[in-house]
Amino acid sequence: MPASLTELTNAKEAAARLLEQLGLEAYLFEIEPGEERWHLQVECAIDGGWQSTTLPVDKALLLASREDKAARTQLLAQWRERLAVCTGCRA
Repeated sequence: MPASLTELTNAKEAAARLLEQLGLEAYLFEIEPGEERWHLQVECAIDGGWQSTTLPVDKALLLASREDKAARTQLLAQWRERLAVCTGCRA
């Protein structure tokens, strides 16, 4: 079943909060819904250019992260390592 507009809006809001918590400075992102998995496409400014990264994300976990601290913590841990280049630190 295709994602509803409400789900996409809520997912984008949740992702924005999580990315902000990771301390990214200059970035663009988009949620790409799929049949099986969703993806978070992040482009961030790094020295001399931009870095593009695509992360698989569980739709239910992302949506739950809006209210559920455990879901937020789990996603932050997953994303922190993959997006370390965007925060200027190395994991």
